[in-house]
Amino acid sequence: MNETHHAADAAARAGDGPDLFVVTAATSDTGSAVVRALLGSGSPVVAVGRDGDRLQEYARLGARTHVSALDDAEGLAAALEGATGAFVMMAPGLIPGSEDFPAYQHAVTVAQAAAVEAAHRRGSLRRMVTLSGWAANYPGARGPVAALKRFEDAVEATGVPAVHLRAGSFMENLRADIASVRATGGTGGLVPPDLPLPMIATADVGRVAAEFLRGERPFVPGPVEVVGPAFRTLGEATRLIGAAVGAAGARYAPRSPGAVRAALVDAGFSDHMADGTVAMTLDVAEGRIRVLGTERTISTTTTLEEWVAAETA
Repeated sequence: MNETHHAADAAARAGDGPDLFVVTAATSDTGSAVVRALLGSGSPVVAVGRDGDRLQEYARLGARTHVSALDDAEGLAAALEGATGAFVMMAPGLIPGSEDFPAYQHAVTVAQAAAVEAAHRRGSLRRMVTLSGWAANYPGARGPVAALKRFEDAVEATGVPAVHLRAGSFMENLRADIASVRATGGTGGLVPPDLPLPMIATADVGRVAAEFLRGERPFVPGPVEVVGPAFRTLGEATRLIGAAVGAAGARYAPRSPGAVRAALVDAGFSDHMADGTVAMTLDVAEGRIRVLGTERTISTTTTLEEWVAAETA
């Protein structure tokens, strides 16, 4: 087990020091946002990831770091030692070449739940935030997002109070569209260009997660929807991207399931992952995956215009 720093100092282990927060998948977009938000508010953080070199960025910012894969229950348990709060998630959200992605997600779910339960038995871990997604609102969710609700349930079964952030459609998903517009002057896909989507920046998800962990938001366990300041369409997003990269005539073109599947396979996706990705996207396109708009829905502040401007600068 490689550790860049000890997971917790003696004071935190004894319960006499400040809260200590562990963030898994810390080098992912959302994990990184949580780490940065916690460090920015002065909280001690253990950043957990499988690549020690990539974790050095967080060490320079003041985080402790811990090397562990998400399907390594023993490694994760060591990272959680002395922690009072944790942010956990399944990552990556896609493994393009996988031939059995549900098996990988099951292993990650089991390992993280076991590590959390062990930390809870030791008595330090008091609250958790999970990254789930708006697909968890739909019981029949397919493809890469089918495991989100099972992940929530596994964390619930550990006995640690948990808030599950059912985030909307990440603005970061538009990076492929930015690349396409730059290369070809346009983009497209299965989702209708005029379908309003609950787009949200991962930086905002990170801030919300940190606020729950630090007790700055009322910590009521259960699912919480998290969306951006307004629902936006892919047609709008493509026009904004085009204006930002000098392709003012950029348009989003609807594509068929067969065309999208073929493009994914050409890009290196296995048949298994291509089929799952198409099924997941159709659930969004046809309205089965949607935001429910409960009384616990949180609207964040980063606009699509702000995100596109920063991403294309």
